Amino acid sequence: MRLANLSKETLQQRIYDDILQKINSGEFRYLEAIPALPDLCKLYGVSEAPVRKALDELAHAGFVLKKRGKGRGTIVTKRLTQYTIRTLLVADVERQYSAIETYHEVLEIMLGIVSGTKQQGCRLEQISMSGFHNVRPADASTGYLVLAMSWNEYQQGLQLAESQRSPCVLVNPPGAGYSSVRVDMERGAYLAVNYLVQLGHRRIAYVGRDDTEWSRPRFDGYMRACREAGIEFNPALVKHTNGVLQEEDWSALDELMRLKDRPEAIFATSDYRAMHLLARCKQLGINVPQELSICGYDDISESTSIQPALTTVQHPRYQLGELAVDMLVSMMDGLPNASDERVVQPKLMMRDTCTTPRR
Repeated sequence: MRLANLSKETLQQRIYDDILQKINSGEFRYLEAIPALPDLCKLYGVSEAPVRKALDELAHAGFVLKKRGKGRGTIVTKRLTQYTIRTLLVADVERQYSAIETYHEVLEIMLGIVSGTKQQGCRLEQISMSGFHNVRPADASTGYLVLAMSWNEYQQGLQLAESQRSPCVLVNPPGAGYSSVRVDMERGAYLAVNYLVQLGHRRIAYVGRDDTEWSRPRFDGYMRACREAGIEFNPALVKHTNGVLQEEDWSALDELMRLKDRPEAIFATSDYRAMHLLARCKQLGINVPQELSICGYDDISESTSIQPALTTVQHPRYQLGELAVDMLVSMMDGLPNASDERVVQPKLMMRDTCTTPRR
């Protein structure tokens, strides 16, 4: 079938109609992959753009599922009913967390979930803790995503899903367990500190916490990188701050700079901590990175707009939201190994706040 001479809109519709006809006729079979994008382009004699658009529309209508990552492709998933994705936000945000933490731990993931449900053609419902007692019974077309900020809160959401006998995915938990999508935070911290080691730094400070579910993996990554480099642990180089109050981070830097053997570099376990440190360095006349290298963690949007631009570790929360929807829908479709944990690897973003040490 050669369609190249048709208008853009007609071309896209004809491709959409033809693929749908092949699904309805059984030529493209349920839960099996349709031909790859290059093959479809060759079949219709067109470029990728109209084929991609037609596949996007078919996915939105629930006829196909576009898989990412290993084993990616487009799977026929013609469903009799539209799936409902219920997102449980299990956190007393106002009581426990700052607006900063809420934004970066919750909102970016939620935006990814919204995007994922649109791509999958699903209906989205959002339920907070206050609404748990009024949740309607779920049917076979309903699944749950649980987004929380502690293991206890994840358990609360999981119990609600299990009470309704619905499939459930934990989104961004601090560690392994259950069906979940998460980032390897220990490796993220390791990448940051190992990068500082490779630059030649030996006195590397740690500014953050090490006593919470979220901070322990980052501290473990810091310790592993130092241990592998043969750097002896020095408790004087570890400063605990909550990451919200800049005064705490300023005090941490002041204490570090008063040491006889001052640090050559600092790994801050959040970008906000790192930005607080950068601001204090400017006040004290400390040149970053010539006199002190600083690396953050998170890769928030502000990390590229400050001067100097912050070297940091990317914690891809938006991607986690999209992957969580993909995983849950795969479980509901009954695809093999759909419930296996998915771990996203962090990425080091090398910018302008780190360089070789000045001896």
